[in-house]
Amino acid sequence: MVPPSSVSLPLLLLLLFNITAAATSSAAVNEDPPQKEERYEILPSPALLHRLLYLSKAYPNFCTLTTTQEWFGLPRAGEEGDCSFDDMYAASAAAAATASGKGCNNYVLIIHDKEAYPNDPDVQLDANFPLQQQQDEQQQEEAGWKFIPDVFLSGSVHGNERVGPTSLVEMSELLLESASCESLPRMKLKPTSNTNDDDAAADTNGQQMLLNNNKKLTQEQWNQELSNALSCRQSLTDRGIPSPLRQWLARLVSTRRTVIIPTANALGYSRNKREEGKIDPNRDFPFDIEQYHESECMQTIAGRSINELWRSHLFQIGLTFHGGMEVIGYEWGAPTYLNLDAPDALAQEQIAQAYSRYSNGFPGHVAYDYGTMNDKVYYVRGGMEDWAFAGSWDPDRVVQCTPTTYGGYPPEKTIYNNSTLRAFNMLIETSDKKEPSREDLGSRHDPLISTNGRTNGHVARNIRLALVAIDVVEPYVSIRGVEELIFQDDVVPTINLKRSSTSYYDDAKLVWVPGSDKKSSLRKITWTVGGAMTIDSTEIVYGLWDALPTQLVESTSGYFPSIETRNVINTNFQSVQPSNIEGGTSSGRSRWHVDGAYPAEPEGGDTYEQIYNYDPVFKAYIDVGNLPPGTAIAVFARAKVDKDWSKSAANVGPVGFGPASHIVNARTNPTYFASNAGKVIHGREYGWWYSDPITVVVGDAKETEGWDINDPMASGLTHFSLSSNALGIVTAVHMNARFAGSAGFADTLSRPHPRSSSRTPSRISGAAGALVVMLLMAIGILVRLVLPRRRRRSTYRQPVAVSADDEDDDDYDPSYRDNVGNEGLGDVEATFTTSRID
Repeated sequence: MVPPSSVSLPLLLLLLFNITAAATSSAAVNEDPPQKEERYEILPSPALLHRLLYLSKAYPNFCTLTTTQEWFGLPRAGEEGDCSFDDMYAASAAAAATASGKGCNNYVLIIHDKEAYPNDPDVQLDANFPLQQQQDEQQQEEAGWKFIPDVFLSGSVHGNERVGPTSLVEMSELLLESASCESLPRMKLKPTSNTNDDDAAADTNGQQMLLNNNKKLTQEQWNQELSNALSCRQSLTDRGIPSPLRQWLARLVSTRRTVIIPTANALGYSRNKREEGKIDPNRDFPFDIEQYHESECMQTIAGRSINELWRSHLFQIGLTFHGGMEVIGYEWGAPTYLNLDAPDALAQEQIAQAYSRYSNGFPGHVAYDYGTMNDKVYYVRGGMEDWAFAGSWDPDRVVQCTPTTYGGYPPEKTIYNNSTLRAFNMLIETSDKKEPSREDLGSRHDPLISTNGRTNGHVARNIRLALVAIDVVEPYVSIRGVEELIFQDDVVPTINLKRSSTSYYDDAKLVWVPGSDKKSSLRKITWTVGGAMTIDSTEIVYGLWDALPTQLVESTSGYFPSIETRNVINTNFQSVQPSNIEGGTSSGRSRWHVDGAYPAEPEGGDTYEQIYNYDPVFKAYIDVGNLPPGTAIAVFARAKVDKDWSKSAANVGPVGFGPASHIVNARTNPTYFASNAGKVIHGREYGWWYSDPITVVVGDAKETEGWDINDPMASGLTHFSLSSNALGIVTAVHMNARFAGSAGFADTLSRPHPRSSSRTPSRISGAAGALVVMLLMAIGILVRLVLPRRRRRSTYRQPVAVSADDEDDDDYDPSYRDNVGNEGLGDVEATFTTSRID
């Protein structure tokens, strides 16, 4: 869907990427982007590595490429002559000195927001990524990297089952390209009037590696930044990834840590053989194996690579791709539990059902069947799926491995704590043929649209299936808009609101709304809930920013929201149910639910939700009446989800065992706590999952008098994100939207007052609060009678006013959401919309 606009945007070239390499061997890395045709094709090992190297060079802020040999010191499987293409990696600047030798490297691609969470140990694997220096240990803890949920994706444990690796690499490129595009323009790099070439930040492949937060782009670089932001959005839209889907993919990159091992059995994949040598890696895990067979687990480098990845993370969900049939299998798949249901069976069934629905079928191939591995496939001893699910809580099934292959493996490596292995790690049998024909792989266009037509295929549908896994690892709540205004942004990559004590207040979406008018003082808030199946309850909570603590996260961990913040919300804020709008409901269903999203937007409109009916849309009114202009209101949305997952199956094994997995306990057990390798999973107090807050600043409707939204150029309103009613009266303005800006406009609207606990009441409601508000209003009326109108507006705005002149001041350091004025746009045409700018 192309966004509405009064001026068409020019089509500009995408970012150019230059893959450079140090020539440390006879092999050189191809500097050109891989050539891709419309239909997918199965990538052999050399082409897979080429794509991985390209992604690591093109998107260095959002991914890290390494090997389990470098990371964990594991040996290589294979002989001289195996995987000679690995010289491409050895020649790359990212490789360590130990990256070459006989045998095959086991590559790992980590997709994560490195600039937002530079102190994440996984980020520190990249020696070429410059860590931003933290002021002290507390600030490092505030970053909150330890709460980012982990996702595990394995492409090929059996080397002759070929769909998985290609699907994961193609999915990775969609994620990384979308996150990179969504991160632009990078507002903290916007130049000031005295920025010169010597002071400007060095730019690498279009991705800023921030060496110094004080560096800015030159004006020429900034013009190119704006052009890149517009052109990459248009390019993605042209390929079937409109704004909401781009924002969704960017969210998945910025709010998850996705660890991908495309070819766990690297030797087998390079040889197109099932086993690693003569050993089946999917019988190599220490779960439910025969007694006295301790030497027959962890024999393969594939098994050890996976083991090391799980020991160094806290995975909640995973996928392992196979081939030879078409089915989704979940626990149990172990002989001990034949004919028994696993704990958390309902959650596994619902997630598998979502995988099947979104991946869909195509001519000759129905949507995936799903069920337990014992029922739909066959049981195995030493299977990875059951090990990853139960290795931490079913110790009677786990042994210490003592293999002799590759010089042995320490037995303590198969001793696990109570948290390491509690994940849903489902088996995806991708296709009846282990290497299907190209005509059955699918097309690149509209890759995220679920269809049962010829554009779908084995690769296309497993790209979408893997994205569901990344999405449902953790619930999220997102405020979408105010009145009829739909926000341009959801999560902005590279930005971490936990990194500073004031960033939530400084950088939250800032929306101006008129205060009470003759008709109403109610203002509509729209939000959605994702990453779940059933939405048991959801609501808006709002109150004065002054009532909240300065820091909304726990200072010792970065956990959001902090105990103090939650206490203020629970005692001082008003909660509003969606039912305060006619036809509204406080419960619903996510896009992944078997019955589809609910409540849904009515069909027939031109918004993404109306066209595709994907996400549920909740709406409620907040009351801004009796509040003086300049009052800043903090608005959160929150939700409780998937409470039915806590119910155990009647035929559960072990008998009487309750919720066992991280993913179920995190949603249903408020006191749940799990930790491994520094990563943490917390249950949620009262079961609430919170959105980031937005700021609603109360203004005066007279401030927008004279605005002609039908002639934005004449009114000086170009490049703005706002909404209006049927009479043309402005009802909401996104004041700090990234694509907004106009010097004249900034002088007309009320701005939030500086935060001060003594200025405004801590509650918006209540008898005492109402009395104080009335007093403040009386003073406001008196001031209006005495002071000229222009002076009055200046008083509301003065402490935090931002004008074009201010932006040029040396001491002004714009945040990532500061207004982008038309100044410096060069040949880039301005755009105006009353709903959405893509």
